[in-house]
Amino acid sequence: MKTISKFLLLSLSIIVFISCQTEINSIEQSSESETLNAASEVATLVQRTVSQDGSKDNIIDKASCITVSLPVTVLANGVEIAIENESDFELIEQIFDEFEDDDDILQIVFPIVITLSDYTEITVNTIEELQNLASECGNENEIDDDIECLDFVYPITLSKYDANSQLIETVVVTNDMQFYALVNHLGDGNIISINFPITMKLYDGTEEIVNNMEEMGSLMEDAEFMCDEDDDNDYDDDDCMHCTENQISELLQTCSWNIHKIIIDDIDITAQYTDFIFTFLEDGTVVTIIAGDYIYGTWELITSQDGMGMGNNSQAGKYINIYFEDYPDFSFNWMVYEMNDDNEIDLRSNQNRLTLEIVCDDNDNEENDSKTELINILSEGTWLVANFNYEGQNEITNYNDFVIDFKNNSLVTATKGDNTIEGSWSVFYEDEKLKLELNFGENMPFNKFNKNWLAVDIKNTRVEVNNLDDSGNEESNLVFERI
Repeated sequence: MKTISKFLLLSLSIIVFISCQTEINSIEQSSESETLNAASEVATLVQRTVSQDGSKDNIIDKASCITVSLPVTVLANGVEIAIENESDFELIEQIFDEFEDDDDILQIVFPIVITLSDYTEITVNTIEELQNLASECGNENEIDDDIECLDFVYPITLSKYDANSQLIETVVVTNDMQFYALVNHLGDGNIISINFPITMKLYDGTEEIVNNMEEMGSLMEDAEFMCDEDDDNDYDDDDCMHCTENQISELLQTCSWNIHKIIIDDIDITAQYTDFIFTFLEDGTVVTIIAGDYIYGTWELITSQDGMGMGNNSQAGKYINIYFEDYPDFSFNWMVYEMNDDNEIDLRSNQNRLTLEIVCDDNDNEENDSKTELINILSEGTWLVANFNYEGQNEITNYNDFVIDFKNNSLVTATKGDNTIEGSWSVFYEDEKLKLELNFGENMPFNKFNKNWLAVDIKNTRVEVNNLDDSGNEESNLVFERI
């Protein structure tokens, strides 16, 4: 019995030895594309991805490569605040935002402990010491080493091999600091093999399954400029970092908007536009009323991954391209800088700033629904003129066989054979009444359609509008029916 036990123990030892030796041979023979070593390009990318991100607390230290260890006590414009966690940064922001024309001053109660990007901790006793350390980080939004648009999803199991001792150690990494330390201490003869597949999470919350070292390196390289890393000193300016175009579009069309502030070339010109009200329509038209006149422009939502094509803007993010032919103060590619509580939108373009404040009344939601309904109905399919009474005369024969197409870019066309007449159209509310504006210029016979028509009856296949004289009597009547 003892002989059998010894034989089993010896056999087990041999199996374990062969297994370990096989794993050692496997790791030693692996190419750089399958392992991490001190000279590996992927190892450098890993370090940059798992380094300490110091940008979240820039409202305190004004430096993206250092992090203030919490808790810490500060005075924001003289008000003492105990910062226990990251959510408390909002308390500082609220005090700073209370008045727009004052000087915002933050004082830190020293000593404090800061953490560098390599997780080294340093005790700082004075503001001068902190400023010296912060000066090594560079200026706001400068390109730095850390990759913030991508995160590892833990735990991750690794095999660490030391060629000198020929020992293999299985390591389970549970956070960025552990991973950074492990890669940072790779020396000659040290190799790390990752137990794939692993999961990595992008800045927008989506997850990617990574099956090998090459895929992992490519994903980290691609993520370097994929998002706004928020390396500036304005806390909470990233409210729209992860918002979608649909969210912005729906908010813009919820109600109308007035101008809370407009700064062009660092000059506040808000007083010039206090009476302006903007209405963003689904068809890409933006309308403002000036001295009783309707002024039409265009708006378009754009998502930029790197800021290219956005003039002098360089940040990734969501942009609203607004254009008015006669109002250049509004005609920019505006970056959506902040959205505050669904009632204010802060737009920026270089030294220009436009803050819009929502204007709603009790009827706005109902009006918006009706306006959207009419726009959607007209935009779907093509139409014919079923009836047209103009100043008491029925003129329907002038429009027989014309096909009317309300396009979603405010263009309307009337086509008969090879003849196409172009005009513009828009839907809006005036004096709490839903109206359809048509304008075909001097193009006959559709120039008689050039009116602000009052919507009378709206159905999916039939739209009736009329025009009233000064006494409120019907002067003209126009009916469209879907083909």
